Amino acid sequence: MLIGIDLQSVRAFGGASVKRIHRPLNADKKVIPVGTYIIPALEKACEARKNIKILTETTATSILTDDTGKVTGVLAQGKHGNKITVKAKSVILAAGGFGANLKMVAKFNPALAGFMTTNAPSITGDGILMGQEVGAAVVDMEQIQIHPTVQFDTAALITEGLRGDGAILVNKEGKRFIDETGTRDVVSAAEIAQTGSFSYLIIDQNMADKSLVIKGYISKGYTKQGDTFGELANVLEIPAEDFATTMKNWNEYVKNRNDPEFSRTSFALPLDKSPFYAIKVTAGIHHTMGGLKIDEQARVLKADDAIIPGLFAAGEITGGVHGGNRLGGNAVADFVIFGRIAGESAAKF
Repeated sequence: MLIGIDLQSVRAFGGASVKRIHRPLNADKKVIPVGTYIIPALEKACEARKNIKILTETTATSILTDDTGKVTGVLAQGKHGNKITVKAKSVILAAGGFGANLKMVAKFNPALAGFMTTNAPSITGDGILMGQEVGAAVVDMEQIQIHPTVQFDTAALITEGLRGDGAILVNKEGKRFIDETGTRDVVSAAEIAQTGSFSYLIIDQNMADKSLVIKGYISKGYTKQGDTFGELANVLEIPAEDFATTMKNWNEYVKNRNDPEFSRTSFALPLDKSPFYAIKVTAGIHHTMGGLKIDEQARVLKADDAIIPGLFAAGEITGGVHGGNRLGGNAVADFVIFGRIAGESAAKF
């Protein structure tokens, strides 16, 4: 537990050989979204420390340095256009990646031009550009991850945890086409190859009963449902007989803990409690593994590995931490661990 944050549910996720993803539960032991759980707790911890000031609706525009290249603070702009200068002996950049900057994405990986994104509109790479302006190097900028379960109509992220909890993917022909718990790049590529480049994520009422996340998807209108496999197939306009066969086979695979079609090894409960739900999903830009070059102390480096005095970075703004394909959940470990390291290093500096 970290300052009251307890991620007590440990489940399977895509690309992992064992259960290793940690998730929060509410008082009724139902899964809740990790982001809306962690961020308020972190904010509360900051507010409890009276010497921390949080400026909202304030955009950092540049990093200030002296004649020697040492960082001396940050220049920002308030919501009314007023300039704000923050003087500091050290600065930590934690502004996220550039997954919502679709032009920047296409620049570094042209194959991703035209993809939708799961990122908030503010994730545009500004922090990376500010770092570069004071001499910071970048690494792995072309390594951009796509996620296979992005709601087709809204670009809302549908958590990978559903597949870890037993959901499957079927194509427009009503058939499975991949081990759903493979790595995001592999599952996304297989999905893009299907008719229409989309699939349906299939869940049942048993899964919905255990997850406020799923109930949120239902209330937001992301799901289609049917009381039988045939009824759901008709709603989705996919072959009912093929879909029913797919579901019958899958539930048998779960019972036997053996998937002879795609060698999936992660099983939960069978999908056999009605009503049944489907979410139309496709691949979308999700995480940028590239960013500012840092060392093990979270110090920002130049191209020749020279340290930029007083500048530190943590989280998705950095590159070289996740390699070419981040595993689900590791972003939380990244910002918690390197965030702490960056804080300690900045304070020591």
